[in-house]
Amino acid sequence: MGHHLQKLNDLLENLTHNYLLISIGGVLFFAIQAYTGYRVYKHYDRELRRIQTKLNDISSRLKQS
Repeated sequence: MGHHLQKLNDLLENLTHNYLLISIGGVLFFAIQAYTGYRVYKHYDRELRRIQTKLNDISSRLKQS
């Protein structure tokens, strides 16, 4: 009986360890995805601001002429 309980305990310990690794992997994956998304957002936000500035310059030049 004690041998079976020990095997069950070992199995549960293995499963817990695997789920812990999977959970840590999931958290890391989503953290990296969030960071990458933030960087892409900042890049395109900068580009859109640059385009907006150019359009404002062109618009003001057209109004002056």
